[in-house]
Amino acid sequence: MGYSAGHMSTSFSFSMWFVALTLVTGTLVAQTATPAAPAQGAAPEGGRGAPPPPPAIQTGHGNGKLILYGDTAFFDNPANPQNCIAMSRFERGMRLGIRAWAVDGGTGEPENTAIVTAHLIVGGKTIDIPMRWRGAAGANSPTPRGYIRVPVELWTGVWEIPKDAPTGIVTITWTARDRFEREAFFRPSPDTGARHMIVETARVPVHGAR
Repeated sequence: MGYSAGHMSTSFSFSMWFVALTLVTGTLVAQTATPAAPAQGAAPEGGRGAPPPPPAIQTGHGNGKLILYGDTAFFDNPANPQNCIAMSRFERGMRLGIRAWAVDGGTGEPENTAIVTAHLIVGGKTIDIPMRWRGAAGANSPTPRGYIRVPVELWTGVWEIPKDAPTGIVTITWTARDRFEREAFFRPSPDTGARHMIVETARVPVHGAR
C-alpha cells in the first residue's frame, strides 16, 4: 500500500486522540447546554412556585415588642355580601377565615417580616394554618379584588370545614415570629359566648330590631 508500519502506527494514534478529543468536547458542550433537572418536588427557580424574597427590614423596627392579634370571619366569594363578616359560629362546609395583624411595638407599623401561624384544636386534633401576608406586593401595587386599598397590615388563612368535622368548640390561637427573633402569642376572649364553634346551623335568622 506504500505505507510503513511506523507511519500507520502514528496515524492510528492520531486518529484515536482525535476521537477522544471529540467525545470529551461533545460531552462538555452537552453538559453546558443542558441544565441539571431540579430535584423531585423542588420549586423551579424564579417560577410561580418559587417563594418570594424576604421583605426588607423597615427603618426603626426591632426595638419594641412584637404585637399580635387576630379574629375569624366567613370567607367566601367577594360577590357574596356576607363575605368577610366577623363570625365565631360556623357550619360544616363553610370556609373559616382567619385574620391576623402583626405590629412592631416600637413604631406602630405592620411588621412585614412576621411569620404568622394559626393553631386550631378541633375534636382533640391540632391543625396548623400558615398565614399569608397580604402586603407582599407593596403598598403601591394594584388594589386586590374585594379591598378598598392594599391590605399591607393583614395576614390571612383559611380552613374549609370538612363535612365530617365534629360539632363543638374550636380553640384557636395565633403565634408569630419575626426577623428580629421576637415572638408573640394571641388568644381570643375567654367569654363563653365568644367561643369559636362548629354548629349544625350557623346562620341565625333576624326577627326584627330590638
